[in-house]
Amino acid sequence: MSLAGDNLAKLKEAFETLNRSTEKLTGAYESLQGETAGLRLKLAESGEFLRDIIDGLSSSVIVTDIEGRVILHNAPAVKRGFDKGDRIPAWLAAVGEGVRIGKRRVGEWKGAGDEVFEISMTQLSSGGEPGGRIFVADDVTELSRLKKQAVRAEKLRVLGEMAAGLAHEIRNPLGGMELFASILRRELEGDDEKLRLLKHISYGIQSVNNVIGNALLFTKEIIPSRKEFDIKKLVEDVLEFTGAVFEKSRIAVKAILPDNPLLVTADEGLIRQLLLNLVRNAVQVMPGGGEFGVRLTVAENADNQKGAVEIVVSDTGPGVPARIRERIFDPFFTTKDGGAGLGLAIASQIAQAHGGYIDLLDSGESGAKFMISLPVEIKI
Repeated sequence: MSLAGDNLAKLKEAFETLNRSTEKLTGAYESLQGETAGLRLKLAESGEFLRDIIDGLSSSVIVTDIEGRVILHNAPAVKRGFDKGDRIPAWLAAVGEGVRIGKRRVGEWKGAGDEVFEISMTQLSSGGEPGGRIFVADDVTELSRLKKQAVRAEKLRVLGEMAAGLAHEIRNPLGGMELFASILRRELEGDDEKLRLLKHISYGIQSVNNVIGNALLFTKEIIPSRKEFDIKKLVEDVLEFTGAVFEKSRIAVKAILPDNPLLVTADEGLIRQLLLNLVRNAVQVMPGGGEFGVRLTVAENADNQKGAVEIVVSDTGPGVPARIRERIFDPFFTTKDGGAGLGLAIASQIAQAHGGYIDLLDSGESGAKFMISLPVEIKI
């Protein structure tokens, strides 16, 4: 074979080797592309799975970078309007005043109106340096109200024990004073001046006796006598019964009630007393006239068998100063001249006896707004 032929054979062999290598590289590249596509698909599926998980949470989840810019949020956060990140400074302040639990800082933040949220913050790190933050916001409004109701119940229990003991110790000598006063009244017949003084003594004895009687209201447990009735009609009856009082006081009434009857199982008499106490309270704070509002709504649970009847009662009076908001349900606490301070305390007891609560809502600039929540059996 000539030199040219030998070189041609070697060149042909080199081309064949190159082709085989190219085919192998092409196959490897195609395989790599397939694996990359698979990884991208798995990554996308994992991302969608993670998104489904955080969107399925009832908590609002917000992830920010170190500058506080939102880089990830879930559906509940969007629903509550937290996804814009404008609440972050307030949340940082809330957790700063809160407590540390492991790697988290937890605090309480008051949202719009009367909503209360528990804010949990976890600091992220990148290469040992501070990174972004994860915020989790849980609505604890109902839990907060139930805690306040438990505190009130404990106060009433302690007051009841104290009242029972005081009533026994005071009424014994008080009975003797009433007896001697009646004897003295017969002896002083004809002496108008001394009888006038004795009358003041009798009024004082009666006043002390009334205070003791009121205190004893809290020594007895309220046990509702439950039966089925239309709570919508009950509200209408209460408004009709108090209509003359509203008219005389120049108070307009605005009622928002369901179109159809709302049958519940509860103690009709106790609920009537609760509503009348709130009406009386509203009339007292609007001596110059105003507006009284009542709204009846239903919050149902999943099986539509049990839920909560919510009655919101409002007035356009002077409102409740922040300094006394926590005391208005305490027995014998009142800011009114001649008031006994029992109306709201008894209303709270009645709501509690039904497993519910009464709470003072944020009414804005003026007036007061109370919500009664009664978890009762409902038929619509």
